[in-house]
Amino acid sequence: MSGINRPLSQMRKLETKEAVFRARKRILKYLVLSFLKQEGLMNTADVLVTEGGLTNEYELCDNIDLDIILQDYCSYYLIRFNKQPQFCRKVEEPIRRPQTRRVKPETVAAMPEPAPQNPDLPSSFTITKLLQDSPENIEHKIPAIERKPLKDFLSSLSSDKRHLVEILYQDIIRPSEVCWEDVKGLNTAKNLLMESVVYPVRYPEVFTGLLEPWRGVLLHGPPGTGKTMLARAVAAESGCTFFNVTCSTVINKWRGESEKIVKVLFEMASYYSPSIVFIDEVETLASQRATSGEHEASRRLKSQLLTELDGITQRDGIVFLLANSNMPWEIDTAMLRRLEKRICIPLPDAKTRAELFQGYLGKNIELVPKVDFQELAIKTEGYSGSDIKMVCKEALMASVRKMLPSMARSALNKKDKICLSDILTAIERTKPVAKNLEKRHMEWQNEMGSC
Repeated sequence: MSGINRPLSQMRKLETKEAVFRARKRILKYLVLSFLKQEGLMNTADVLVTEGGLTNEYELCDNIDLDIILQDYCSYYLIRFNKQPQFCRKVEEPIRRPQTRRVKPETVAAMPEPAPQNPDLPSSFTITKLLQDSPENIEHKIPAIERKPLKDFLSSLSSDKRHLVEILYQDIIRPSEVCWEDVKGLNTAKNLLMESVVYPVRYPEVFTGLLEPWRGVLLHGPPGTGKTMLARAVAAESGCTFFNVTCSTVINKWRGESEKIVKVLFEMASYYSPSIVFIDEVETLASQRATSGEHEASRRLKSQLLTELDGITQRDGIVFLLANSNMPWEIDTAMLRRLEKRICIPLPDAKTRAELFQGYLGKNIELVPKVDFQELAIKTEGYSGSDIKMVCKEALMASVRKMLPSMARSALNKKDKICLSDILTAIERTKPVAKNLEKRHMEWQNEMGSC
């Protein structure tokens, strides 16, 4: 029996050694990941997570990190050998021997060829592009989040706030591919956002004194009218640092933590200015304070938010608040005062609805017979942009349902076809969600709006 168990015991020992080796490697990766985050090297940390295959299954204990391990090892080494350990050494430069042979003179670098001249101008004229690739222009084009290292901001904070910065850093959204042309209609909102965010960043010398940029804009309207898409377009077109704030980021169960998160958020936005703080469904964070049964923590959070928006302390740079709401009548009055521009985003008109149909159905989709988008716009009176998207999706799905039973792999690459009858059937089945809310939003806009 002992002869039979001996090979199995050897295998178990090998498996145990491999398991210990893998666990040690995993611990080292998570220690390095924690150290990179503490130093503010978030991009490097993301690369380590991707290449190292790290997941959220494990996390370091509260009382361990690389610094503590290094201190313990130095103490042990000093007690054991009575001297400090040496971890790094300076790299010696290679010795350069004197040249004993003649060296050919280096060829002069070729001068760049001049720009092609305009044939209509005399040869004595030279065309020069002003401010091309100057250091100031290059620095202006690079976003602040790439120009300013997070380590410099973390160095000025206490240890309890550094963890909050790491959480808020995850809410910074990089520019997306959405542009102003993707948002159909809504010219008033586009122009106001341009003069509130884009122009002050491009021409800061103009927006000074009484012409200082607007501090906040509220976009309200029925659901599905394009408010969030406008925010995505602002994030892409403005070149500002875009903070997407949600309730899960700000709300904390510990007393005083929510107010601390709000304070660190605006300090971080000021550091990475020009910045945009975007709050979707703002009525959930800044509802009326006079309601009965409101918790003390909610009032303290609102007070801190209002103080950061318009308090005594002056911050450097442009910090702009962009808020969306489907129920603006529930927002606190003090918050409305700080949202200096309040714009109603209405349901799309007939022209905009026709553009939406053409945008969804005009690309890579064959319509049989040819469809008049103006007629579809007339039939969808009261539909929002989201409702029209659902209509187009339902119509395309209806044509796919017919092909699913007998669909071959060769048919997957064919161009999609939609019949007019499928579109009309989809319009009948898809009812508008926010048709009855537009009137209330327009009444509130007439009473409290500012655009």
